[in-house]
Amino acid sequence: MTIRSLVAACLCCSGIAAAQTSVATKTYDVADAYRIYNVLLPHEESYGFAKGTLIIQEETVSNRVASEPCVTPEAASRFKDAIADYKSLNQKQMRLKRQFQIEKAYEVVSSDTIETLLKDGGWDRFYKRFPDSGGYIIMSAVGFNKEMTRAIVYTGSSCGGLCGSWRFHLVEKIDGTWKEVPGVSCSMVS
Repeated sequence: MTIRSLVAACLCCSGIAAAQTSVATKTYDVADAYRIYNVLLPHEESYGFAKGTLIIQEETVSNRVASEPCVTPEAASRFKDAIADYKSLNQKQMRLKRQFQIEKAYEVVSSDTIETLLKDGGWDRFYKRFPDSGGYIIMSAVGFNKEMTRAIVYTGSSCGGLCGSWRFHLVEKIDGTWKEVPGVSCSMVS
């Protein structure tokens, strides 16, 4: 893949994330999903950049396919049920609740608001409205196995024209605590 192709793909992902509209009707209310988000959020690029209030997109992102090339064959086998649940859940957007338990102040903002700011004034307008936010974070709904011990989720950070990262995460409940585990073999960074 050329640098030009990679940049175009990154900009496309950033634009797709911002362009999703607020048509989510169902509230996403799965306690273990928020526990997983709490584990992953501090490792997001925008979380690290945020010196003020962190911005989290209200709607889950949909149609991010957990394809076989993005997970190792061993992980695909171990997380097969979670991947199937992920694919089923993420056909439609859902609204995230303000249930995150993280150290930073945060605001849950609709994708319409984010899209309007970026469309009408680009990142300058976004950062004028949300100064020191470090950009914004997107998340999918979490796919679980039947035992609720393994899960897969997609997260991403957009922080500027060529600033962001997006990837899948595999998490496993170990001794009662959710922990990220290896097995994801691809990610996108700009």
